[in-house]
Amino acid sequence: MNPPKRSLQEIWRLGCAGEALTEEDFEHFHSLARSRFHTFALSADEAHQSRGQKEAATWIALLIKGLARELRENPGLERLWQDTAVADSKHGKAVSFELQKVLP
Repeated sequence: MNPPKRSLQEIWRLGCAGEALTEEDFEHFHSLARSRFHTFALSADEAHQSRGQKEAATWIALLIKGLARELRENPGLERLWQDTAVADSKHGKAVSFELQKVLP
């Protein structure tokens, strides 16, 4: 008997927590994570086009800190982050740098 299918929300929750997933569920989680990282990259890039320079810098700083916090709180998501092209981008490197900071 096959285990019941998990919802995408459950897959996201378990994957972010670093829980073991079936191969099929991991593929779903990986796809969701890529989408999350792509959304971050698009938001950061769009800020330069839709906002003034100072406002864009502030917005991007908030995006970076927000994603770094999300990654820090979700070890499964952070593991996937390390292997993405987004992590190697200008804004992605800022997120990775933020992750290295020691929290108070």
